[in-house]
Amino acid sequence: MNHSILTCSPYFVELAVNEIRRHHPSVVVLATLSPGCLLVQTSTPFDQFIRPFRDRLPIYLHHLAPVQQTVALHQAEQTIEKWLCRHSTAILQARILPDMVNGADAISMSPANVLLQRLQQSNGKTATSASKILSVALARQNTKWKAFIGVSWANQNISPYAGGVRPYSVQMPNRAGYKLLEALTDFGIRLRAGDRALDLGAAPGAWTMVLRQHGLKVTAVAPTEMYPDLLNDPLVVYRGMTAEEYLPHAEGPFEVIVNDMRMDAQDSSRLMVSYARHLQADGIGIMTLKLRQPNMRRLMDHSFRILRRAYKIMQVRQLVSNRQEVCLFLRPKIE
Repeated sequence: MNHSILTCSPYFVELAVNEIRRHHPSVVVLATLSPGCLLVQTSTPFDQFIRPFRDRLPIYLHHLAPVQQTVALHQAEQTIEKWLCRHSTAILQARILPDMVNGADAISMSPANVLLQRLQQSNGKTATSASKILSVALARQNTKWKAFIGVSWANQNISPYAGGVRPYSVQMPNRAGYKLLEALTDFGIRLRAGDRALDLGAAPGAWTMVLRQHGLKVTAVAPTEMYPDLLNDPLVVYRGMTAEEYLPHAEGPFEVIVNDMRMDAQDSSRLMVSYARHLQADGIGIMTLKLRQPNMRRLMDHSFRILRRAYKIMQVRQLVSNRQEVCLFLRPKIE
């Protein structure tokens, strides 16, 4: 039997497991090591296990890593050194999984954190999709800390980054900005400088900031104020009203429409359909769907049916930067 660590959002564990089981029905969840981090077992070799997700990103899975050896914490450092000797070109990716019982606050007091700091200090390399990765996850299982170790190629792990958490050199004022940066990367979208973008529900302005960093001219619609720097930007037109109020006055057409509004997923989808006539035929839409438990899948399906009246849904992704939401890449439907 082969073991792997599956990483996803804690809100989407059931959907992530089902996503794997559509391709590998015999997968067994052996343990929850941490919220959103599962130890799974399959009879399928790791390369075949990951194959369905090599050419197209899954919706819910953030990261998969093989587990080829599990050792007690006091044996971990010496064992990892042996693995690195056998795989001299491998990049070490070590992470600690928050304690299921005591939560993240217990991490700073645990011996695992001391080991993690030493491992991170010895590793200054950045992984690419072509890198060989030695994955090390430190987790407490049955009251004892263990190291789960395995080697793979980065392009087998869904993401080349530990746990799927991508580092960014650009600083954003809040989490929302990283959502859009991650969406652009995962969806393979290249924004064109000089294009016109409409940001619905823009305040306080993280998505508008990302669009401006890519050279777009932005119309930002929100009933509350934006960041002062954006209000003073001559290439940002601020409309202080709701997206519903702005609709009859929309100053399109736009090449890009984005929507990260805190709104019921179905209502937000209907509003996006109403704005479709203001999107260029070759334009793109990026939006988040805010989801409620326990009927997230049903809510998504209903929202997708609404959106398909005006759009082709190119891709859906539950991003690492998302919380209880998914992000969509849309193209206008050409009749």
